[in-house]
Amino acid sequence: MEIVILLAVLTILHSFQTLFCTLYTSRYPGNAQLASPVFCVLQSIVIALFTWVYSGFVTEAAPLTLLFGVLNALMLFGFNTSLIQAGSRGSYAFLNMMLLFGGILVPLFYAALFIEGESLSAMQLLAIGLMLLAFVLMNIKEIRLKGASGLYYFFCILLFLCNGFYGTLLKMQSVYRPEQKDMMVVISYGMMGVIALLRLFAKEKGETLKAFRLGKKAILPLILSLVSSALAINVLTRVMPLADTATLFTVDNGGVLVLAALYSFLIFREKPHLTKLLGMVLAIVSIVILSL
Repeated sequence: MEIVILLAVLTILHSFQTLFCTLYTSRYPGNAQLASPVFCVLQSIVIALFTWVYSGFVTEAAPLTLLFGVLNALMLFGFNTSLIQAGSRGSYAFLNMMLLFGGILVPLFYAALFIEGESLSAMQLLAIGLMLLAFVLMNIKEIRLKGASGLYYFFCILLFLCNGFYGTLLKMQSVYRPEQKDMMVVISYGMMGVIALLRLFAKEKGETLKAFRLGKKAILPLILSLVSSALAINVLTRVMPLADTATLFTVDNGGVLVLAALYSFLIFREKPHLTKLLGMVLAIVSIVILSL
């Protein structure tokens, strides 16, 4: 029961993070290309500081924890960069499907190959297959690939890999030195913020501070997204040793997609279509199977 509650909380927090980040981005008053790096810098400060304080100001980090943290900082930066670059070149629905596939498949392959006792059962394979099919059905109506460049596909593949290896590195850390999970988060997000800030300096030169002039409309969703993300990553690191990889990443990614679809219907007044509704049903069935 504890795992089910934690997974539900994690999914809701991640869905809030996505929802409020979308609202922040749409209300960002400056160059839209700068909304993401600005968010990355602020997110890194909030998550690293929150986690460090929550952990009791832990400072110990084994060499491998430090390595995992630096690699995950690169994955986070690559994810956000690829999301911007792919989103400006082609279909958002296809890139969304690619990042979701990566978020499930890469950690699952790692767990199945290297973690004892995490080989997939027939029911788990069925549930994962249903979830992947749900991703396709929920995005297929909006996919537009005609005229997409090679760079678009390159950044979509990079999204797949970055999102997948982010979860994989967190899982590797939870197996290697679970007591240093908080330091892993501090290093990952702290380094990601430094990289994002350096990118802003290089791109904007003397105008970097102007990128952080957010305006009244963007501040509230930004704060809500940052709080949600800080809570979510700390729930994730705590549920990771308790749940097997198949359940954790499939339920989290699938649940967030279902809630995002509900938000689009209720908040953004998007008209539902049959394939998306069928995808939502399959995703829910997958979550139920994995939760049994």
